[in-house]
Amino acid sequence: MAWHTIQEAQQLTGKSRRTLYRDMAAGRLSWAPEGDSARRLETSELIRVYGALLPMAQPEAEKTAHSDTANGTQDTALILAELKALREEVAELRQAMRLIEHKPEPAQPDTPESVPPDKPAPWWRRPLFTRKG
Repeated sequence: MAWHTIQEAQQLTGKSRRTLYRDMAAGRLSWAPEGDSARRLETSELIRVYGALLPMAQPEAEKTAHSDTANGTQDTALILAELKALREEVAELRQAMRLIEHKPEPAQPDTPESVPPDKPAPWWRRPLFTRKG
């Protein structure tokens, strides 16, 4: 649950500051220290001690858009067109990746038979000891 200051707890419970501090001192209301001299109270503790809480009036934020970002502007249409183009490009790239991932790899010359006879074998394929004789 949320933590509240003493002032917020007053608004939530409808109790006075003095009542809150008296209940904290008597041990009826649990609290936690915040900084050197502040206290904070948890919502569940306030409900346990005082019952249902009062609704806090929260000011509704004023919602205004910038004049350039109103719905239906030319910029919005450009952004949507660019978004569509980018989505198509991503789909094409994904398809290309699928084709690359499933493409069989060419055979690598790991066996001595795959080395042409006119070329000498690489140093790591040559025998360590040879008999001359």
